[in-house]
Amino acid sequence: MSIKGWIIRKIVSLNPKRFAFLSDEQYLQLKFYDTFGRFMDFSNPQTFNEKLQWLKIYNRNPEYTIMVDKYESKKYISEKIGAEYIIPTLGVWNSFDEIDFDALPDQFVLKCTHDSGGLVVCRDKSSLDMNSARKKIETSLSNNFYYMGREWPYKNVPHRIIAEQYMADDLRDYKLICFDGAPRMTLVCSERFTKDGLKEDFYDEAWNHLNVQRPAHGNAILPIQRPKQYELMKKLAAKLSEKMPFARIDFYEINEKVYFGEITFYPASGFEGFKPEEWDLKLGEWIKLPNGGGYRLKSDDCSIIISDSYYNNNVEKSINDYKIFCFNGEIDSIMVCTGREKGHPDFYFYDANWNRLYYQHEALEKANNIEKPQNLNEMLKIAKILCKGYSHIRVDLFDVDNNIYFGELTFFDNSGFDTDISYETDLKWGEKILLPNK
Repeated sequence: MSIKGWIIRKIVSLNPKRFAFLSDEQYLQLKFYDTFGRFMDFSNPQTFNEKLQWLKIYNRNPEYTIMVDKYESKKYISEKIGAEYIIPTLGVWNSFDEIDFDALPDQFVLKCTHDSGGLVVCRDKSSLDMNSARKKIETSLSNNFYYMGREWPYKNVPHRIIAEQYMADDLRDYKLICFDGAPRMTLVCSERFTKDGLKEDFYDEAWNHLNVQRPAHGNAILPIQRPKQYELMKKLAAKLSEKMPFARIDFYEINEKVYFGEITFYPASGFEGFKPEEWDLKLGEWIKLPNGGGYRLKSDDCSIIISDSYYNNNVEKSINDYKIFCFNGEIDSIMVCTGREKGHPDFYFYDANWNRLYYQHEALEKANNIEKPQNLNEMLKIAKILCKGYSHIRVDLFDVDNNIYFGELTFFDNSGFDTDISYETDLKWGEKILLPNK
């Protein structure tokens, strides 16, 4: 091992919280080098593991935090596919001492909502090793899983404990690997609690066994039978992963009934290879990242891809332009520009709750209204982040097929010569701009 490799290995073997001062990209580069013996090119990722690291940095959908929270995700999943697929929750607590074990059944499962692997399976409450359970849960509660591999959705998940209904011994875990809403492969995890340990098998969508493995786990001795509810699993996985470049959706099948397990965005945190190695590249080809030129705006809260490619491929569509007026870090109004393709666009003003505002001269106001965009709340979140620290700024966004695209930032609307707004609006906005004292 080279001196550089030895130093990097020493760094990543230490408590990752000690390196919280490193940016996500810097820390991931060190982890990636330690795992694969090379640094990755964030500007041109190719393999599956490279693209997972890219997605950690640049694909920061706020809903991902809800999806990885083992408690909050149940409501989200119920609304998407139905409550009948959810394993019942028996309780939720902030600390181990709050758990009322007398109220729990003889069999249950304890897990932390924010972590991966902190699991206590109780098959007989009378023989539960309470000290061991406490140690495992409290260790998990003290961890912030985000720091392990900079999986940002975990960073702000509340640290809580839940108890779930005990379902069955030695469950097989069916992990459907989805790309842009299409299940392409299934990883079956079996024999998890046997002497020889976890076995893993990959199948294609037609349930043909694939000649690929992750190095740490061999195949099961006998072929895995196709689950009876496999078609239903694929249908549910497609619905849960729609509009996501990559997601792994985990299910169980118990007595021919399907139960949701979890959603994973970065299997093995993107730090585990494949045998044979070409599968890393093959799976990477299935992850379609935004293409074309442009720039990335990123902060601790979000990342925006600025690119012409999508707009240029959809110029025949009528695209609404949402111009969000902000003053001193607060949103005042949204001006919708529509009908631009006609050459004479119309403008409509709304507040953050989508109540109509009449900010223009009366002769310019239209009687009809614009439908509230489905992504309004997400657009407002983006605007709130970008307007911090400015007495006035306008954030322009597009909503195309329920995808948000950045337009521009404007500091001087119409160069300060906007004759379309009413005098009352002009005065109101003027009062909101706080000039520095002389």
